[in-house]
Amino acid sequence: MPRTIHKAARSETATLDKRAWTNAALNALAQNGIDGVRIDILARELGVTKGSFYWHFSDRDELLNAVLQEWRRRATLSIIDRLESGHEPPEQRLRRLLRLQFESRRAEFGSDVELSIRLWGRRDAGALSVLREVDELRLRYIRGLMEELGIDKTEAAARAILAYSYMRVSRSLIPLDNMAAAEACERVLFGRS
Repeated sequence: MPRTIHKAARSETATLDKRAWTNAALNALAQNGIDGVRIDILARELGVTKGSFYWHFSDRDELLNAVLQEWRRRATLSIIDRLESGHEPPEQRLRRLLRLQFESRRAEFGSDVELSIRLWGRRDAGALSVLREVDELRLRYIRGLMEELGIDKTEAAARAILAYSYMRVSRSLIPLDNMAAAEACERVLFGRS
């Protein structure tokens, strides 16, 4: 569809940008899965016409690609950048990474988005490709931290998988008021049980 808009929609684009549409799509994805990411529903929630959407995106697929790239940036790249910018020892960076799901204000939202993307990836090659890339980035980062701790490459790779698996499910298994259980799991992952 061409990127022409009506006069009424022009004022909408002045305050509403691609990021607003992408954020709205991420919220819809977290709440309703990929089938809930619909242009008409997003427009209604944003209080604009569908013409505003077509000012920023050529079609739904372009929006979905923006969603995947924003998720990749937020849920992986920016976290790694934040951990690395502190110049802390590897054990402290790994501990902070393992505790993100317990300490982050947006951890539940992030978990909902990730679950929706994992389910979406079962039926969409593009989503699966980004998901595999993110998994590999995360595993490589965790493996690197393990190696910085002096763990040999083979064991570091195995522990990275265990740590990543732990990160994916620990919030649903460990109550927030039982950090002693989380600390015990961390000791096992660090090889200090």
